[in-house]
Amino acid sequence: MHYHTVYDIAAKGYEEWLMAYIAAGLATATLVVFLFFRTWKHRKILLTVFCVFTAVAVALPYWDYTRLKKKLESNDCLKTEGIVTGYWEKKWRDKDASNKWHDYHYEGFTVNSVKFGYYITGGGSAAGFQNNDAVRVPIRDGMRMRVHYYDEPIITDGTVDNRILKIEVAE
Repeated sequence: MHYHTVYDIAAKGYEEWLMAYIAAGLATATLVVFLFFRTWKHRKILLTVFCVFTAVAVALPYWDYTRLKKKLESNDCLKTEGIVTGYWEKKWRDKDASNKWHDYHYEGFTVNSVKFGYYITGGGSAAGFQNNDAVRVPIRDGMRMRVHYYDEPIITDGTVDNRILKIEVAE
């Protein structure tokens, strides 16, 4: 059977450049403050905010992306192949802790008894397949696909999140 690739984390590249640019701007502002406002007593708070923001918004997502990319490239991932079954999709709105509304969109399916699910909008890591490009992959029951994935254990509840690294669809 011949397959064509519709998603590949290694070919896609790192996508969170907006946060990297914001961190660079914050770094520039922090440098200016440290060079020209030596008497400002809140300089260390700004430095702390910069370090925390950079770690959370840039370093962790980049580390996650490179880790998953290496798993695919070194063939240190699992693979399943078969017919898509149990496709489902859910959209909803909910308020966060600050009482602001947020839209959520989640999608899931099963291939050969392996379940996959991911946020399209509203949550989850940006590394791995999210099906939120301008042209979405039309996943439906009955289509034949091969999925390369990493079964990442979730520490908080002991479950496993099957993170999609590559999807190939039969022609």
